[in-house]
Amino acid sequence: MRTGQPFFSIIVPTHARPRQLAVCLDALTGLVYPRDRFEVIVVDDGSRTPPEEVVAPFRDRLNLTLLTQPNAGPATARNTGAARARGEVLAFTDDDCVPAPDWLGRLAERFDLSPDPMIGGQTVNMFPDNLYSTASQLLITYLYTYYDTVHSRLPKIDARYCFS
Repeated sequence: MRTGQPFFSIIVPTHARPRQLAVCLDALTGLVYPRDRFEVIVVDDGSRTPPEEVVAPFRDRLNLTLLTQPNAGPATARNTGAARARGEVLAFTDDDCVPAPDWLGRLAERFDLSPDPMIGGQTVNMFPDNLYSTASQLLITYLYTYYDTVHSRLPKIDARYCFS
């Protein structure tokens, strides 16, 4: 069992959603985790207006890197961020998500208990009155419940809240 606080690389793909990205970055400034133990890598996936103006106010509050790439989709943006990451653990969130303040701490706890597997946090719907968001949430909840039975002895992590 490993102990301590791993260095995380938080990778945030984004494409033409400056308002959502600003809310996400603001949430990352509220993480209850040592600032010297994580970096944030925002990967702009070919937005017409690069998000430099959105990212700039957060540079003094986060160890933040902005990368750009031609539009190729969020998976490629995540891979671009991962290729530049310095962390021993990669943590992915989307630009329309608001990670909980204890997100990294809870992930670190989980890695202490079980350091080898991939770990995922549950996405929580912020729009219960939206039919599409609700349907998506029901599917996600079912899949997490189904697959979580194998590791039910581990603490649960509700790691991010999404707007989409």
